[in-house]
Amino acid sequence: MPASNKDRLYVALYARGGQDPNTYHWAIIVGPKEEEEGGRGYRYHVRQRLDPARPGRLIWAYESLEIPLVQTSMLLGRIMIAKITDKAQIRSTLAAVPAIQDDPSWTCRIWVKDAITALEADGKSLGTRVTKWTTIEQNANNYIRQKRQQRRYDGSGSWVSGTVPTFDLLDNREIIP
Repeated sequence: MPASNKDRLYVALYARGGQDPNTYHWAIIVGPKEEEEGGRGYRYHVRQRLDPARPGRLIWAYESLEIPLVQTSMLLGRIMIAKITDKAQIRSTLAAVPAIQDDPSWTCRIWVKDAITALEADGKSLGTRVTKWTTIEQNANNYIRQKRQQRRYDGSGSWVSGTVPTFDLLDNREIIP
């Protein structure tokens, strides 16, 4: 049986400058199974921006952006949670996930959780998948903690330059150290 070459859906954790090192910016990345040099994918997330209608006020804004699939200084790691069956449906479903305003307890992590729930509910976007939030969140936090303990982010060790630490939750194994 040939191997599947469907695009993959990742939960990505980014460093947040100047804040608690154990809190992250959460996003969704879609990219090809086989990453080539110069490969590109898409990042879907919400981020706070200044409200153009009310100076000094921050609002949550949805963003869909084509990105290179290489290590950046802020991208700590990815957790692969699904194979994609319909990229157009993914874009449509994620764009419809609400960004909640005026609730100080609402965050990008909650948006990612809601986005995964919406993808599961649409019945078209995802093939093989793990969408149970507690499993995703626990594995993501543990994986980044493990990478910190291995000193992955401080320039120590022998890591392949430009690679993003990646854990495959479907097979429960690390695919890029």
